[in-house]
Amino acid sequence: MESAVLSKPFSSPFGRRLAILAAVYAVAYLIAAACDLGTTALALQREGFGEGNVYATDDTGYVAARAWVITLFMGVLIEVFMAASLLRAGKATEACLRRPIRSFGKFYINPFAASMADRAPIHVLSFCLAFVPLRLLASLNNLLIYKAGFAPLGLLIAKVAQVSSPSLGFWLIMGPAFYLLAFAAAPAAAAVIRWLNGARGEAIDGEGRPRPA
Repeated sequence: MESAVLSKPFSSPFGRRLAILAAVYAVAYLIAAACDLGTTALALQREGFGEGNVYATDDTGYVAARAWVITLFMGVLIEVFMAASLLRAGKATEACLRRPIRSFGKFYINPFAASMADRAPIHVLSFCLAFVPLRLLASLNNLLIYKAGFAPLGLLIAKVAQVSSPSLGFWLIMGPAFYLLAFAAAPAAAAVIRWLNGARGEAIDGEGRPRPA
């Protein structure tokens, strides 16, 4: 079953569901990104505030075109990475699907390693899903700047950057926030994987063995 899905990924019910998921995710990602970048323009109207994302700035300040190029590039990269991982969603074990947050307890680097196939699809999808609320969180931060002149995320990034560097300040604040959002998204990721696997008429038991649905 697994080899058939990999050889013809979009000719099966599973493949069609994966395509639907990719399309819905793309729309959600672009909406969240537009909210983030749109509110960034509003926030920058406030005197004394600048863009905290060092990758979207140059010597003159915020560069909207660069921010959109990064956003679109990341969107394509996320979609490819998500699809490649979810083609192996059938290997996610019931034990990890029942406790998706707890499944993060095992550290690894390569999500495509065979030894991590029982949980890696859940984690990859969790991180992909987390990008959407992360951009919405950034939008909220931008609106607080525009309306009240207060930037909670920017303030934290600036304080850390004072004792390190702008790049390090950005990652030390946004990195943990991203991980927390990924943990929060894990139950939804597990539910989506169950939905995908249901299209193939199979599930995986707690020992990693395929069984009929």
